[in-house]
Amino acid sequence: MRLSFNNILPLIIILIGIGYLLANLGIIAITPWQALVRFWPALLVLWGLRMVIWDVLFSRFRHYKTSSLVFGSVLILVGLNLLLPRLGFISFTITWSIVWPILLIALGLQLLTSERRKGKNAVLIGSFSRGGDSWYVEDLYLNRFIGDIRLDLTKAVIPNKEIFFDIHGSIGDITIYVPNDLPMKVKSSVGVGEIRVLDRRGEGIARVVELITPDYDSTERKLNLQISLKIGDINVRRIE
Repeated sequence: MRLSFNNILPLIIILIGIGYLLANLGIIAITPWQALVRFWPALLVLWGLRMVIWDVLFSRFRHYKTSSLVFGSVLILVGLNLLLPRLGFISFTITWSIVWPILLIALGLQLLTSERRKGKNAVLIGSFSRGGDSWYVEDLYLNRFIGDIRLDLTKAVIPNKEIFFDIHGSIGDITIYVPNDLPMKVKSSVGVGEIRVLDRRGEGIARVVELITPDYDSTERKLNLQISLKIGDINVRRIE
């Protein structure tokens, strides 16, 4: 069973209730709110572990494997640096002078592996927009570290075959307009933000939305979308 907000939220509520019940009975000496205020850096550690374990080992979106490992490791180190003193252990010192070179290395590795994979449209900073009736749609790979991506296929010339769009970003918004009669297969994920794919929606942290239109397998002319974004919104809409 895939974990989603709808089945995680009840578990969180149950755990909070159990925590307050045990605190009120004197079995434990701290309430869930007090634990959150005191040990919130543990959330950074968990988030980092999630990035390292899920994104690197199990994610379907393999294009950020290197950067997920580095960014996740940074979150774990920062979280441990803040958490260990609260647990009574001796902490180690992590300063910004250590963190920013690691982030820079992650960015370079991300762009390097992306360009080796496809060899085009991997850009550090800058928006990308394409549309109009003069656009002949072909397979497209886009990678933006910072910047918005906007694609409008409503007036474009779409060939009678399966078109692949492989779109990834770190910070920004991704918006795609598609014709009402174009079959689609969509796999989308966002680290922090909102996803809207036709009538499906997900928002919050580590959201994933997938969709296959009923006529996708039986049609030659169709669009296969793979989209991942770290921070921002993903919006895929049909336009008549």
